[in-house]
Amino acid sequence: MKKHIKYILLPTLSLTAVLPLFASAQGFFGPCFGFRGIDLLLCRISYLLNSVLPILLALGVVYFVWGVVQYVIGDSEEVKEKGKNHIIYGIIGLVVIIGLWGLVYIVANTFGLGGEPAPTSYQLRTLLPY
Repeated sequence: MKKHIKYILLPTLSLTAVLPLFASAQGFFGPCFGFRGIDLLLCRISYLLNSVLPILLALGVVYFVWGVVQYVIGDSEEVKEKGKNHIIYGIIGLVVIIGLWGLVYIVANTFGLGGEPAPTSYQLRTLLPY
């Protein structure tokens, strides 16, 4: 059963989480169109981290909740200690993930890479000659 999870289920779930990044209509780094040099690099890093961080946040919450369940249900002292460690590491992981997310937003807004909304059809019509 463990080989089944290790060799089939984990790669399948990993690909399921990553493939939408490659299939987006705007391309892999869609909002970075028009940037050059260091701005392009920062925009791509920001876009990639904004795609991955919600998944990491969800995994951190699941890890924390699993530690709480282990701590509450555990009957032996060893299981309770293991649950307590899961809770502590889960909280530390969530703080790091949220801090990283904040850092991405600070860098993106500092360099003007926050991404503006797409122009409306009226704005496009006023820009283009008839």
